[in-house]
Amino acid sequence: MKEVEVPRMDMINAEGVIAVGHAGHVYLVQLASGERLWTVALATLEGASGCEGQPVTVGIVGEIILAGSMGHVFAIRLKSGELLWHKEQRFRGSGETNFAFVTPTKD
Repeated sequence: MKEVEVPRMDMINAEGVIAVGHAGHVYLVQLASGERLWTVALATLEGASGCEGQPVTVGIVGEIILAGSMGHVFAIRLKSGELLWHKEQRFRGSGETNFAFVTPTKD
């Protein structure tokens, strides 16, 4: 089997922290210690009560955490946990929300 080199992606590890989505919440966790730095309860945000207890998909892009749950998409400031925006994208289907990220390549 051929080994493939996967470039390190900033969105996976932004300055030693990881974003975790679980049961309607987004957590920012210090990678080295496991200390929780902040928590956002998505269901407490206006218009997002359907996210309570539901799976959450997360990704880090630069200084923003994108979170998706039950057809809702959230942009959260990495350093503070402040909500930047929230959009409901649930028009059909089961409400599952996924993200795709692109890794920049070098020329």
